[in-house]
Amino acid sequence: MTIDAEIGVACLVCGAICGTPAYRHDGAASVSSTGRAVALPTVVYVCRRCGHVQTPPLDDISGYYANAYDVHLESDDADDLYAVRDGVAVYRAQHQANVALAKLSLAAGASVLDYGCGKGMTIRALLAARPDVNAAVFDVSDVYRDAWNTSIPTENQAAYATPAKWDGRFDAVLSFFALEHAGDPHGFLAGIRRLMRPGGALHLTVPNVRRNVGDFIVVDHVNHFMPTSLRRVLAEAGFVDVRIDEEAHDAAYVVNARRGVGDRVAGPAESEVASYVEEAVGYAAFWSTATEAVQEFENEHRGRPAAIYGSGFYGVFIASRLTDHSNLAYFLDRSLHQQAKRVHGLPVLPPETLGDEVDVVYVGLNPARARAIVAGVESLQRRPREFFYL
Repeated sequence: MTIDAEIGVACLVCGAICGTPAYRHDGAASVSSTGRAVALPTVVYVCRRCGHVQTPPLDDISGYYANAYDVHLESDDADDLYAVRDGVAVYRAQHQANVALAKLSLAAGASVLDYGCGKGMTIRALLAARPDVNAAVFDVSDVYRDAWNTSIPTENQAAYATPAKWDGRFDAVLSFFALEHAGDPHGFLAGIRRLMRPGGALHLTVPNVRRNVGDFIVVDHVNHFMPTSLRRVLAEAGFVDVRIDEEAHDAAYVVNARRGVGDRVAGPAESEVASYVEEAVGYAAFWSTATEAVQEFENEHRGRPAAIYGSGFYGVFIASRLTDHSNLAYFLDRSLHQQAKRVHGLPVLPPETLGDEVDVVYVGLNPARARAIVAGVESLQRRPREFFYL
């Protein structure tokens, strides 16, 4: 990301100068996409030409993903909880595989690459439904090799860089929650396009800040896309028939496109940029007051036993903004995988174990769904309590 102290930063999508940050927080630690507190300021810029929202890349970003970004390696089946439906937990990899299969018309034996695959849990779930698919995986780290070996042949694995023999090979490339991390989104998409056969299908999932306001301040997400900036970067990378679905995933854009014939397609004219810029400025205002809101509630209820419901990004954010943790007993989370962890040095317990001694519950969930989720958790409703919502 180009930064000039006098004029600001260049937009990673359209190159326009973004000017001064829309949001900056230099106090308590920032929070990463893996729910870890990071001792860095949070800085967010908004581009008024294309609506893109961006955060400066971490120092040594390549080293960070190669050595420190080991997502869900604590167990073979560890994954993020996506939803609870009729009392049954639905995890993210399975949901992503279901959506990809519904969106794509994969021919028998299709060659499919999961680009930026992490452990490769989504391609594993896809293979369970379509064992005929010729699946391959790529990531910028080789830390996931043992996980890949459970379902992907060694010759179909690549780390750090893709082999030249893969160029033009794939009928479809899938990428789940990777583009937001790219300091060069054009280069990221060009790398994917090079691997696809002409007319090949792209299936891409990236966070939707419009559905999940927390993404606005995730410190290791360089890109926080608006539909205008997402369409533009895809068009300029040579993709056509771009379709963006904001309903198929609760908090993400699901994008489908095809590899075009030329190297570059003109970016679309966007009449709605101004409205997306206004939305982004509103998110900045929300987060600018969030720390004060947490601490004001804490002061009003100081000394009373408390718990945090949700041990992911929002829960860690709240914990990082509290000035006194002495009355914080534990985190609560419905994810079995989260329950195997400690967060901020505290255990993560099932909601059913919530004790009557806890008077105060900080709700660390996506504000768009937090109240509805809490209303459906019986253990939280057993007796009157004070709830904090972002």
